[in-house]
Formats: sequence, structure tokens, C-alpha cells
Amino acid sequence: MNVETSAVSVRGVAVKYDRVQALRGISVDFQWSQPIAILGPNGAGKTTLINVLTTMLANFSGEAYVAGLNVRSHAKAVRANIGLMPQDNNLYEPISGYDNLLLQGALHGMSSKDAKEAVADVLDRTDLHAVARRPVATYSGGMKRRLVYARTILHRPRIVFLDEPTTGLDVSSRYALWEDIERFAAEKRTVILTTHYIEEAERFCKRIVVVDKGSVIADGSPAELKATGAETLEEAILALTARRIE
Repeated sequence: MNVETSAVSVRGVAVKYDRVQALRGISVDFQWSQPIAILGPNGAGKTTLINVLTTMLANFSGEAYVAGLNVRSHAKAVRANIGLMPQDNNLYEPISGYDNLLLQGALHGMSSKDAKEAVADVLDRTDLHAVARRPVATYSGGMKRRLVYARTILHRPRIVFLDEPTTGLDVSSRYALWEDIERFAAEKRTVILTTHYIEEAERFCKRIVVVDKGSVIADGSPAELKATGAETLEEAILALTARRIE
């Protein structure tokens, strides 16, 4: 697939931390407007790959392109095209949720008017209007997670990376967030996520990339991954990663 026409293109990307080989020459392409899940055990290399693609990690070998842009040489332009929801709730807790979102708008060069309109929209989408003016330090864990998501999509990025987006949410909040993620993807935006909730990935994503020990070990639709005889996607992934361990 051509680098210029792919949302993401990775060529031989490898990352080593001291003696640990986190990624082992991964090559993969992600199409535009396609929801994609990256699945695998803890320590498989999922977050490391996300960090490379979002310019958070520059010490790697190989080449990576996002929106046709080299993540090393055009990091600033890449960041303008993407949104990142990290696993950690890295919010400014002494100030309000509203001000956290306004700050994000300013960081992306939005005018005051546009930023306020965008903030109102994402607060509606995440059902945070009632607590928007409270300091984030007073929020529950679930509220903070929804605020991180609201911040991620505030500037309407073309590509969104969601690293364990529903961790820490109760069941109703998880479903509400997934409904909005589906809505966001339906707006012809590319969503790439990691999750431990395999049923969510199967429901939402047309393509599943399974990573283990720093390598891609399977890549296809949920139906294709289950075609080996597994009744569920979870069974298919457990079989794949068990074989890797053996």
C-alpha cells in the first residue's frame, strides 16, 4: 500500500529498551476511515507502537508515516492531524474540565470562538456539561476518562489513537463512550485503538491486528481470525498467543 494513500504506514519499525526488544521490525498499513483494533497480551508492544505513530517515541529504527507524513521529520504536522487518548489521565486537575478543553483548543491554534463551540460539542457528546466548571480533581475516575476522550476529539482530528479508552469505566459509561466512538468513526475518521475488552473490538472494528512479543502475528477481520475454528474472537487470540508462547 502506498505511503501517500494510507492513514498509517509502518515499515520495519523496531524498538529496544535496554535488553528488551519491544518491537521487532513491524510492517503494516492502515486504511483511511477504517476502525482498527490492535490486540495482544500485556507487554506485547501495542502501546510502544502507538507511541511511535503519535510522535511520543522517536528512538526507533525503520520508517513510520501518519497521514502521509514522516513521524520523525514532520512530527508537528503529524500531531496536527491526530488525536491521542493515552492510558493515563494526564489532565490538569487543579483547573476545571472546561478550562482543560479550552487549553487544548489553544494548543491546536483554534480561535476563542471555535474553541468554545468545540468544547460545547464534546461536553455534550461525553455528558460532562453538569461538571464542566468543577476542578478536575473532584471528578470520578470515569469522568476523568470521558474528559480525556473529549480532549482527544476536540480539534476534529483525521486520525484518532485510543489506548485502552474504556479502562476504569462502568458498563453504562463504556457503552456510552463506544457509541460516540462509533459516531466519530462514521464521520469518515480513522480510529485505531487498543483494548482488553475483546468483545468491544469485535463489535466496533472491521480489522484486528494481533501483536505479541513485538511482532504482528495475525491480521484480518474478526471473521477471518475465527475461521481457524474458534467460536469467539477471544478464543482465536488466546490460541494465537499461546502458540507464540510455546
